[in-house]
Amino acid sequence: MASHKIKIAARVRPRLEHEIDDEGIQVTHTSGAPSCISVPNPRDVSQIFNFPLSSCYDQNSTQEDIFERDVRPLIDVVYSGVTVTIFAYGVTSSGKTHTMQGTKAQPGVIPRVVEAMFEQKASLQRSSVELSVSYMEIYKDEVYDLLVNRETAPKLPVRENDAGQVFVANLTSFPIKSMEEFDRIYSQASRHRSVGATNLNRTSSRSHAVLTLEVMMTDSTAQRTLTGKMNLVDLAGSENNKLTGNDSTRMAESAAINKSLSVLGQVVHALNQGASRIPYRNSKLTRILQDALGGSSVGLLICNIAPGTKFRQDTLNTLNFAVRTKNVENRPVINERDNRPQPKPHFAAVQPAPAKLAPAVLHAIPVHASGSSAVATTTSNIAAVAGPSRGQRPSKVPRPSAVGPGLLPPLYSRPSSRPSSRPSIPEKMEPVTQLTDKEIDERIARAVEAEVARRLKEREEQERVEQARLQQEKENLALQEKQAVENVKAEPKLPSGVLSPLLKRHRDLDEELRARLAELEQKYERGNKELQLADVLSPASRKKTGRAYVALARAHSEKGDLDVALELYRKAETYVPDNVKLRERVLEIEWAVKNGKDFVPSPKKQRKVRGKKRKVAVERICEEATSLGQSSIGQSSLDDGEDGERGFGDGEGATIKVKEEYEGQTTIHETPAKRTRC
Repeated sequence: MASHKIKIAARVRPRLEHEIDDEGIQVTHTSGAPSCISVPNPRDVSQIFNFPLSSCYDQNSTQEDIFERDVRPLIDVVYSGVTVTIFAYGVTSSGKTHTMQGTKAQPGVIPRVVEAMFEQKASLQRSSVELSVSYMEIYKDEVYDLLVNRETAPKLPVRENDAGQVFVANLTSFPIKSMEEFDRIYSQASRHRSVGATNLNRTSSRSHAVLTLEVMMTDSTAQRTLTGKMNLVDLAGSENNKLTGNDSTRMAESAAINKSLSVLGQVVHALNQGASRIPYRNSKLTRILQDALGGSSVGLLICNIAPGTKFRQDTLNTLNFAVRTKNVENRPVINERDNRPQPKPHFAAVQPAPAKLAPAVLHAIPVHASGSSAVATTTSNIAAVAGPSRGQRPSKVPRPSAVGPGLLPPLYSRPSSRPSSRPSIPEKMEPVTQLTDKEIDERIARAVEAEVARRLKEREEQERVEQARLQQEKENLALQEKQAVENVKAEPKLPSGVLSPLLKRHRDLDEELRARLAELEQKYERGNKELQLADVLSPASRKKTGRAYVALARAHSEKGDLDVALELYRKAETYVPDNVKLRERVLEIEWAVKNGKDFVPSPKKQRKVRGKKRKVAVERICEEATSLGQSSIGQSSLDDGEDGERGFGDGEGATIKVKEEYEGQTTIHETPAKRTRC
């Protein structure tokens, strides 16, 4: 069949109670032109968007109008052996479920389609018609069967057969004989569907529902079977969570619904762009609807529109999706099966090669054709004789071909100038038109024996070549070793005793290195212990401990025990690591110990006395003017800063001598004393 674009129908539902409607959405019908629906821009009401579509229905339209105009013509398409898909699309609470299911007073598309299909079945007299129904839902991107108990229903996988057709595995299908039987099955299955209440809809569908009606028409006269399908899809509506007031469970359902509808839009966009990859597999919904979107079925999209002002942006999104979808082209295919029995193949006809035979064994079977007849070969003894194949190598046996200048049957031989020991066969000989089974088996056995012999010969040849190669490698290796030994012998030898000093020096260096390493290890262990002890002390305690170790080290260094002194200095350095003078002292003692020298500490600098005079001795001489001569009255030591007058006797003519030492200079002062008592 030729390509077929998806047909679009738009329906505006009636205004609900307490719903604000500004009557901005208008449907216009013009003779000779497609219907058009007008929607104002919610951001700028002065701007009007027009959407020309195949069919447009206003708020006064009925269920019968939609069915008679857009759906009923598709019933004949189904009975012609083609798959038809009708799906309702729109925002939540826009009337999708009402359009598809309806009520008892106003039945929707699904019951009307089933009734019309039964009417069409009754009009077919020459064919045997069978109707069956299956019903499933896609809830949170998982497929469930609605014709079984919902509580125990397992998740169903989506598969693809060899012909590339997508199907749901293990989906239940019930045959139906009447409209009453369908109503009973459908009403019970609809109660299993997932629904929930939101702020926008008390019975909001929380899943996508797909009802499939399959009609199988068998024509015994023409010996063919036509299979048509009607897929009726009620899509869940896209939701704005700011308006629905969903809880956590409803939010998860809403996320799954919006994701699947988003992938549906991506698929439509990719089909319009002619992309190399169409993202059908990104969602179970698009995977199941793959045949309706750019596949081999006829499609009808019913866009349901809510007239309320709060749905205005969603209305524009729905109509934009409709405009993109109407450009998608499908290529419908008639599903026909030929019921005529296949003629049995002639026993001499060429059979297809079995998969278990290796190519080399298959090519080794000579098959000769003459005219329209051919020789059939059996492979039962081939598998028994040939055994497992080791790989695909081109066979040297000629492939089956007609007799010609290139390849000749084994019953013929080319004339040759070379003598041959075999008996010659007459050049002219009638061709064999038919062989018995025994002759065919004998030829197959001979061909298999020749092939096996050829393979054994090849294997022996390969083994012989491999052994020769290994032998040559052994000889080359022995020759190389012999040449190496000769080269070593030919090299001049060094005189004895030349390498002895070098070896001795290397041994000395090794011993020195080992000693140094041992010393470093001891130092490292010792330092770790001291560091652990120093970490737990306060700064003042560490300073006192360091001074104590320095005092002990100084005592040992004065005794000449430098090793113990060095050990104590190092411990002191652990407690006061920032002391530069201590570090210098450690380096000096290390050098003295390493070189075997005596340690001479650097002289200690003397402190300079600044600005004070120290009186060392004072001599007081009392002179008596009259009868006593000069006599020494007293001598005493005075403290620094005293004037030398206190504590001495009084006498006339007495003098005081003061001896002062200051910075290595000595000065004597004589001063007359006052008269005091001694």
